[in-house]
Amino acid sequence: MKALQLTTYGAATSENVGLVDIPATDPGDGQVVVAMDVAPINPSDLLLIAGRYGYRPTLPAILGAEGVGRIVAVGAGVDAGRIGEQVLVLPTLTDTTWREQTVIDATTAIAVDGDPAQLAMLGINPMTAWAMLHGFTDLEPGAWVAQTGASSATAGYVRTLARRAGFRLLDIVRRPESATALRDSGADVVLVDGPDIAAEVRKALGRDTVDLLIDGVGGPTTTALASRMSVGGTIISYTSRGGQPVSIDIPNLIFRGLVVRGFWLKHWQDSLPPDTVAQHYRELAALVADGTLHASIDATYPLTEFDAALAHAARRDRTGKVLFAIGDHR
Repeated sequence: MKALQLTTYGAATSENVGLVDIPATDPGDGQVVVAMDVAPINPSDLLLIAGRYGYRPTLPAILGAEGVGRIVAVGAGVDAGRIGEQVLVLPTLTDTTWREQTVIDATTAIAVDGDPAQLAMLGINPMTAWAMLHGFTDLEPGAWVAQTGASSATAGYVRTLARRAGFRLLDIVRRPESATALRDSGADVVLVDGPDIAAEVRKALGRDTVDLLIDGVGGPTTTALASRMSVGGTIISYTSRGGQPVSIDIPNLIFRGLVVRGFWLKHWQDSLPPDTVAQHYRELAALVADGTLHASIDATYPLTEFDAALAHAARRDRTGKVLFAIGDHR
């Protein structure tokens, strides 16, 4: 069985990652074997390869955090009728997906219907977007939500889910061409980051304030936005594409009573009962199936072309996700 394996932490290249043959494993009690169909490459995968993620597996280690496949075998205690189900492999850090088959607990294989390519991207980004919008605050329709790094895949899901919930959204991007694309797609308010961003935000909001800031950039942009937050507003930091820290002026932090918190999907999932997590995934899967949630795809690659796929996923100019297409039928 083919799989992509990390041998040394470092650059996401064939010097550190290789395609290897590993033995197939039979399912144990309560487990299923999933033949993988599609598995995305996420920024978190690249961080893990570099050794800069919040989880560092013992090497060598098989890679891949999420994906979709079909159940081909079940262990004792699992209904044999599940064989043939298309399932989402929940991101658990230990259930890896850049491989032809994976053996996982049956409870982490969520039955889903629809386009496998879109469903394969459901595990991390859409759930991250939903959790940041609804997992820590109880906003009313009409509330302002702002997000930095608004051209990312996660930001796209935030945009769709915020609109569905009736929130108003302020998107901040780093490039003018990204702003044009978002405006053309019907985004509410889009601003280009820069030295005048504080004034631009004031002009866009008028007397309104932001109840929730979803921050993917950090640095001076977050500092500027903090001055436009509501009293008791929440800032959620889930990544920093520029590598800058979250910086909040002390007066805004104290006198506005701002809440600043980091978000990692694993911590959020671990805080909830497994049945609740599975139900949230089923609800989002239905939105993927009906086309409400959709992400652009730049390219798909077979596992054998992993070097090109990883290089493509690391490019700053890509406009969509990069996926591995796995399986003899692809």
